[in-house]
Amino acid sequence: MSRSRFRSLAALSVSAALALSGFAVPVAVAADVASSIVINEVEANGSPDWVELANTNTDEDIDISGWSILDDDDTHTPIVIPENTKIESGGYYIIHTKDQTPDGSDGFGLGGKKDQVRLFDASKKLIGETSWDFPDKIDSTWGRVPDMTGSFAVTGEATKQLKNEGAAGEEEPDAPEQQVEPWPYDQVYNVDLGGDFSGEDMSGVDFDDNGRAWVVNNGSAKLYALDYDKAAKKYSLAATWTLKYADGTGTPDAEGVTVGPDGAIYVATERNNDDKKVSRPSVLRFEAKKGQEELKATTEWNLKDVVGDIKPNSGLEAISYIPEQKLFAVGVEADGKVYFLDLKEDGTYELKQTYQSPFGGVMALDYRQQEKQLRVLCDEACDGQSILLSHNGTEFAPASGIQARPTGFANLANEGFASFTSTGECVAGKAEETTRFLWADDGVAGGISLRGAEYVKSVDCDGETNGSSMSKAPGGVLIGSIVGVLLAFLAGLLSVGPIAQWVQDNANIKLPF
Repeated sequence: MSRSRFRSLAALSVSAALALSGFAVPVAVAADVASSIVINEVEANGSPDWVELANTNTDEDIDISGWSILDDDDTHTPIVIPENTKIESGGYYIIHTKDQTPDGSDGFGLGGKKDQVRLFDASKKLIGETSWDFPDKIDSTWGRVPDMTGSFAVTGEATKQLKNEGAAGEEEPDAPEQQVEPWPYDQVYNVDLGGDFSGEDMSGVDFDDNGRAWVVNNGSAKLYALDYDKAAKKYSLAATWTLKYADGTGTPDAEGVTVGPDGAIYVATERNNDDKKVSRPSVLRFEAKKGQEELKATTEWNLKDVVGDIKPNSGLEAISYIPEQKLFAVGVEADGKVYFLDLKEDGTYELKQTYQSPFGGVMALDYRQQEKQLRVLCDEACDGQSILLSHNGTEFAPASGIQARPTGFANLANEGFASFTSTGECVAGKAEETTRFLWADDGVAGGISLRGAEYVKSVDCDGETNGSSMSKAPGGVLIGSIVGVLLAFLAGLLSVGPIAQWVQDNANIKLPF
């Protein structure tokens, strides 16, 4: 999935989007309309200074190898972008202009009060430029508002590799007015695993009944298993697999993941990354086996007839299993719809319900069996907002208003979200219930692709149970039920014994026990 989608904003005219600070005097804003690559944001007061390029094409990655940037001084040496550099569809690319330049050159500083940035393609053709001239240095950056599509203005804050924000008090044109409830939990922290997790494209997340986290990468088609050390409060990488289609080929664009009722891994995909121009909105089933490096899909459910004609990079973005209804919820990026489906073992399916979310795109889904609620989430295109659904006996319907992202959580490209709850030992009628949350950031802001949070509360208990209460099908509840049935059976045998003996002695009937 591309890191940024602002389809509704793309239709706005540049003139209508003009938003300038009172003291800023724009000198020039130009861009080659035939190009998908634009100068999107400039930091001229940083350490280091940087220029952000954006790919406005939401379907295709764009190769910018050999492109270059230059300030307003022709005597400076242009900074050249290295070979094999691509900007992901809808994504960003940062060029540091001093000390950390991509080509290793000395580069050049940018004037905080007055300067210019020019962008050239590999043939030295001017693709775009922007200039600024301020009475004094500004505290934020110079960027497009709305992000990617608007005119340049003083931004509200630096948003490196994130959606640009207007200055304080300014609203983007046609911004929807809506009441937003606060997020009920907080205390978000970084989950720094390094390796693959310091790169882009981490997308779907889910927990299984044992608290193991499952994560998918939509660029490499990788599936990761993460274990959690409760004492150390740390995640660690347990296993990695590469996903393939049933015939062993392809690179599925793995966007969402959930653990099914059979313990298998179900992955929502948009397309085959080996053929990016063709939409292939499929759910794939995998059996994650220890010791294997590659997993072939055991079943594929192609939902093209459900989602209709959508762009290759705007398809199935999220998936979550709902045990009470024995249904899979699948979220779509293109239109913000959630489909509730019965996925049959033979690869067929039955559509049970369609829900139109209030968001332009659904990027993550998470079902919590404790509350019997499905959280539907958008990403940075909707400021990280979400809404809860519950089943009213007939269908899934809103159980909350629109909720904001956690307080203090930056507006990141979170395309995955999951939660897991465990309950400690029952002491004097009380137990400690801990809920863990994980977010997957497709844009890997600050080199971090996973972030977590933890919410602890005291709950009532019966004094006889302890251990874990899982977020889906609680193992403790299942074991307790089995033990209860066995005890009831033994009690039944003890009680029926005297009755059986009396029947045999007085009615001359031979019983089978």
